[in-house]
Amino acid sequence: MLNKYTVTACVAALLSACQPATEQAAEGQPGSKPAGQGQTFRLTAGASHPTSLPWVGVISTHFSPEVNRRVEALGKGYTIEWQEAYGGQLYKANATLSSVADGIVDVGWVFSNLEGAKQPLSQVTIYTPAVTDDPLLMMEVFNELNETLPALRDEWERNNLVFLGANSGDPYHMFTTFPLNSVADLVGRKISTPGVLASWMRGTGAVAVGGALTTYYTDMQTGLSEGALSLTSGVMGIKLLEVAPYVAKVNLGSTYFGALAINKNTWDKLPVEIRTIMKEVGHEYSRKMGEEVMATYHNAMEWVVRDGHQQRPQVHAIEWTREQRLEWVNAMPNIAAEWVATNEARGLPAREVLTAYMAAMRARGADPLRDWDKEL
Repeated sequence: MLNKYTVTACVAALLSACQPATEQAAEGQPGSKPAGQGQTFRLTAGASHPTSLPWVGVISTHFSPEVNRRVEALGKGYTIEWQEAYGGQLYKANATLSSVADGIVDVGWVFSNLEGAKQPLSQVTIYTPAVTDDPLLMMEVFNELNETLPALRDEWERNNLVFLGANSGDPYHMFTTFPLNSVADLVGRKISTPGVLASWMRGTGAVAVGGALTTYYTDMQTGLSEGALSLTSGVMGIKLLEVAPYVAKVNLGSTYFGALAINKNTWDKLPVEIRTIMKEVGHEYSRKMGEEVMATYHNAMEWVVRDGHQQRPQVHAIEWTREQRLEWVNAMPNIAAEWVATNEARGLPAREVLTAYMAAMRARGADPLRDWDKEL
């Protein structure tokens, strides 16, 4: 039987094996002169979630191999040897930011929505629902804002991270045990939500029940909740329609929920040419991830329409009109104004972030259901 000392030794050995080899190229301090030509860099990529999720899988299928291809094409003899540790092998979802920041992995997915204390301004889309249903557009905007807006860039750098590429998911819909034909049907209902999205239930008369994809099925099966506000790409994987056969396409929009990042100490030791490549491929990672997310989403919706009637209980789907969606969004208090006030009281430029975000969205053709920034 392994005792605690044996486990500690094993973990230490594993982490030691996963440390970047860039210290062979520099003195091991941030800001050191980058390595010379012909250097091999041993980097670890990781995530708390499995590769079946696009924001993790694309790290392995596109980011690392494409970085390697372009590094080789430089013709300078640089080599990157990747070790990969996904699916929580090294850390769990509550430690995504700290695990990259502390160098447990060099490159990893950071779940910003669980890092409100360390990345408060990165939560802006949680408090501005129904701005866009296009995750590719959302990621394009945040790839820009995280590079050009000092307040957002600082949320990465002060945590010893460098931002590489944004994450966003398909639009949020409702999956319920009862027909949901209007906001009025939510009154008194218990609805499972990821903790950070509970505010979207305010004003509807529904009761928000804390939950996650891992709990939704059992929660509805046991009556703890009667529905879930969730991503279609997520609920199909857990077969939630078996217990929640009513699908209401309320389309409360996509959100920005995290990003691919690299440890800043590792970053500082890499040659400038490799840093440039990683930034470029990081933005490509966002695009590839978005394409996979929307392919999953459209396939799922096609199944609901084409084959949902064959399931028992039969699946029923309804798409809400713009007017129905407006009724929900306008029923909410101004959660964006509350978010701004809370953060400004802490000395953070939340108004600047909200204004820049909404302006960037409109400049790209987005038509928000509610002008959150204009109600401040």
